[in-house]
Amino acid sequence: MENKPPLISVIVPCYNHEKYVKLCVESIMNQTFIDFELIVIDDGSKDNSPEILKRLQENYGFTLILQENRGLPATLNRAIKEFAVGKYVSICASDDYWNLNKLKLQFDFMEKNPQIPMSYGKTHYIDEESKVIEKYDIENKVLKGGKIFDEIFTFILHPPVNYIYRKDIFDIIGYFDETIFADDYYMNLKVASKYDIGFINDYLGYYRVDRNVKKVIRFDKVADSHLMSIEDYRDHPLYGKAKTLVYLRKFGAFASYREHKKKALYNALKSIQLFYKKTYIYSLIKCIIFWK
Repeated sequence: MENKPPLISVIVPCYNHEKYVKLCVESIMNQTFIDFELIVIDDGSKDNSPEILKRLQENYGFTLILQENRGLPATLNRAIKEFAVGKYVSICASDDYWNLNKLKLQFDFMEKNPQIPMSYGKTHYIDEESKVIEKYDIENKVLKGGKIFDEIFTFILHPPVNYIYRKDIFDIIGYFDETIFADDYYMNLKVASKYDIGFINDYLGYYRVDRNVKKVIRFDKVADSHLMSIEDYRDHPLYGKAKTLVYLRKFGAFASYREHKKKALYNALKSIQLFYKKTYIYSLIKCIIFWK
């Protein structure tokens, strides 16, 4: 019989996650749904991730590419364009991992809803030791599907990064912008601006929350890339609100740190029209009182 391509192409971009990548790969290789291929691209890791991946590749036989650092969006584009052959594409960060029925749940949903180009589900939020952070579960309570562009655009709804896409959607709407760091927000907006998004009301995996000392710097980079994505929708009625909300979030992130007070004040001015919000008031208090 002629060999058929796998139904799902799973992509794991890896960068400096030696502590977590084994758990990630094993959660994928042990899925209850078996008709998939795994493509792992190490994006120039400086730690022991490549050696760990080589050993895992020997055990499981997945496709492994070791490349010089290109950045996440470029790595995803390469994986999709050059290696993925499935009807569907699903991406897992190398410090996250999946429930064992994740692919089965999403495949069944996508097959039943052929008009949907992308779906996602709930996630558990975990710390560095893979312990569930209960307080973050509130993020799951507002999740939904359908026409949700406005909610994503204004950060009311944050789809967890456990997406599955119809592979052909990238040929229709385009691939990841390689200049934009926050690839998920960018692609969520591109899809949601034209299509309904599917939502599976079940936990699909585990998302690791970044809580290290450099978190505020990384958040600034993410927020700046959000601003870049927002510029694609200048004609949208919520354009101004979306930008102001980014500045408000940046104000809150910088407010507590002595070395970032100037940035905090700059973003406070950029978001001053939201002075009445609790977030603004609390950030202002932090800016005045806390000096780490």
